[in-house]
Amino acid sequence: MKDSENRRQWVDDLLAYPDCGGISLTMNNIRCSICGYERTSTNHLDLRPNNPNAATVTLSRILKKSPMEYLKDIIVERPPVTYIGPTAKRDSRELMSIISGFVKRDAYVLDLGCGAREQAAPIEYLGYRYLGVDISNPASDMLADAHSLPFRSGAFDCILSYAVLEHLHNPYIAIREIERVLKPGGIFVGTVSQGEPFHDSYFHHTPWGLISVIETTEELKILRLWDSMDTLSALARMGRYPKIIKGLIKLVDVIHSAMPFLAPRKLSWPAREQRIDKLFRAGSVCFVIQKHGLKSENV
Repeated sequence: MKDSENRRQWVDDLLAYPDCGGISLTMNNIRCSICGYERTSTNHLDLRPNNPNAATVTLSRILKKSPMEYLKDIIVERPPVTYIGPTAKRDSRELMSIISGFVKRDAYVLDLGCGAREQAAPIEYLGYRYLGVDISNPASDMLADAHSLPFRSGAFDCILSYAVLEHLHNPYIAIREIERVLKPGGIFVGTVSQGEPFHDSYFHHTPWGLISVIETTEELKILRLWDSMDTLSALARMGRYPKIIKGLIKLVDVIHSAMPFLAPRKLSWPAREQRIDKLFRAGSVCFVIQKHGLKSENV
């Protein structure tokens, strides 16, 4: 009971109305006298917006630099795996290793698009306060929309989004919300689809695409990008093809992985260029993004 009460208290301290941003919201008082937002209080909070304020996003017509110039300042090596705790169904050991290097114990971590909360065990193992939100999954702690997050500005030390950004209908608005609810110095870590086939997704992000989205913000900076599986592997697992075609794609993926000499020119490339090549061929891209405010380290 005490743990439940403590959790309720710290969650209350983070909440804000999703329509107007008012901060009088608590689990016991889900009615706003300003915007009229109202929900029935239940054990499973539904804080999805009703009539949210319009979002205004100012976009530059040009990038300050070319994408390859941005990449020069971004780490592209895979992070070392230091995490040794419980593993989730979707492997997040690299992401947990990154988080543990940045974020102190008892920090607030938001799992954005958490699904069935499968990342809760690793996050809580590291000693963090976990909150999982999802647009529709009843197994989440709270129903919420990434385009209008029901949290106060600067609420979280870390935001995790595992294969979520591609499912958001307006990533430019969502990234501003992520920027807003992160504390200065906080990190945004996760993965986003690049070469994976359609899976109820809107915008898949290449490394260049992710750079362009982050460049629309004022305070976010990409620290690290790396590849997950190859696009061929993603197509073999997820593509809407007959099984025999999937099998053939998988065979091509195995041949490609086992025979790098088929592209002899690439064997002479510097190690960084080879890593960038793998990044550009990735089924999904892993990322570490930080909000300005503290010195970047342990990336």
